[in-house]
Amino acid sequence: MANERKNFIAVTVATAVMLGIYLLPLPQPLSTAEGLVPLTTEGKAALAVLFFVIILWLTEALPFPITALLGILLAYIFDLAPFDQIVSHGFGSTVVIFFIGVLTLSAGLTRSGLADRFTSVIIDRVGFQPRKIVFAFMTMGALLSMWIVNMSVAAILLPMAVTILRRVGHKPLESNFGRALLITVAWGPAIGGIMTPVGNGANIVALGYLRELAGIPINFLTWMIVGVPAALLILPPAYLILVRVFPPEQISADAAPAVSKISAIPPKLAASEWKALVIFALAVLFWLGDPLLKHVSGISIPIEVVALGAAVAFFLPGMKIFSWQEAQSDIDWGGIILIAAGISLGMIVFETGAARWLAMLAFSPLGTLAPFLRIFLAVLIVEGLKVFFSSNTVTGVILIPIVIALAATFGLDPWYIAGPVAIATSMAFILVTSSPTNVIPYAAGYFSIKDFAKAGIFLTLAVPFLITAAFLVFAPLVW
Repeated sequence: MANERKNFIAVTVATAVMLGIYLLPLPQPLSTAEGLVPLTTEGKAALAVLFFVIILWLTEALPFPITALLGILLAYIFDLAPFDQIVSHGFGSTVVIFFIGVLTLSAGLTRSGLADRFTSVIIDRVGFQPRKIVFAFMTMGALLSMWIVNMSVAAILLPMAVTILRRVGHKPLESNFGRALLITVAWGPAIGGIMTPVGNGANIVALGYLRELAGIPINFLTWMIVGVPAALLILPPAYLILVRVFPPEQISADAAPAVSKISAIPPKLAASEWKALVIFALAVLFWLGDPLLKHVSGISIPIEVVALGAAVAFFLPGMKIFSWQEAQSDIDWGGIILIAAGISLGMIVFETGAARWLAMLAFSPLGTLAPFLRIFLAVLIVEGLKVFFSSNTVTGVILIPIVIALAATFGLDPWYIAGPVAIATSMAFILVTSSPTNVIPYAAGYFSIKDFAKAGIFLTLAVPFLITAAFLVFAPLVW
């Protein structure tokens, strides 16, 4: 009964905030070097709906997918776009196909026993100590994400993390070890993705805009001189925050047989493992080798196509490992709904102009500040705006041209503001829906949106200091 009352209050507050924002008078247009940037009536309504959804996500007053679907319904009620267009933004996105593909791949690795074997290798190296396992997964995620897209890395790590937790009997939402390990599956790739230009879609966007709008060619080495130290500075506090907010429990004596089972995997691969290994290896090969393939042949295979091909391969004659009914039970369809609806809402905020208005409002005061404060606040602003955007690349597309124009207006070096902004686009540590990479481990059910925000707020506050330090210390070495 008390829980019902709490949920009712949360829905009431969210509704009041939404109506309050919607009924507010339109602010004066922002004056910028590019002209006046107004917040339209539709943009204000989009922000009202988004705040409503965010409050319900954080309070968990309604099931997360239902809240996301309610957001789509409200976007239609407020007449922000035709209903088919609202739905197609998210459910028509290739990201949805990617999620179905990688979650099927994850299920195949688990069902085949290959995830057990991978897990056994990790256990042999670090021992069955929860804190060491969390650290190992964060490090692996970061190193892999230097060269593979963040979402793909999270998909690779997910089945191994879930296998460990299931073997030792740690249940979803009841284990700090589970919370820390699965959040690590999201955090590690996000942090590692800033090390190289190919680690995150927004990095490529930044390089393109710097070249086209500012005439500045930033090469691979120049990026890494800043990106690698920034990631290495972020990783230790990220690990310490996770294990402090969610102290992993020690493995109980009752779990000893399960631990032994993981460590005592037969040396020879079973037929199902061989099949899964071939599919998995090909997927990783195409994810990792796509830049080289594009350079050599001009052909690029989207990561979504690779994920879909891997999923289909598990059901081909001679390769079948499990049934479709089993795959359905292993896939969290609610997580897919959550990310699809989140993309829809984010695109509505973008298309109504509310995203650009927010960005202009946030970045305009930075031009007159000292370099330290400018970089620090730019990163902090991007982390805050990531609450509203669900794609790193879209965030980069919105923000990077704005900060390059700001640099031109105030006579600043564009690299020292566009670079930090690009790096910060993958620093989505507050809301699960702020990045598709976050939703992959969330789909396993071991942490809630509130859990993610609880740990993420501390890292969000630490990251601006660390990225600022990396730029001010290392960028002058090559720039």
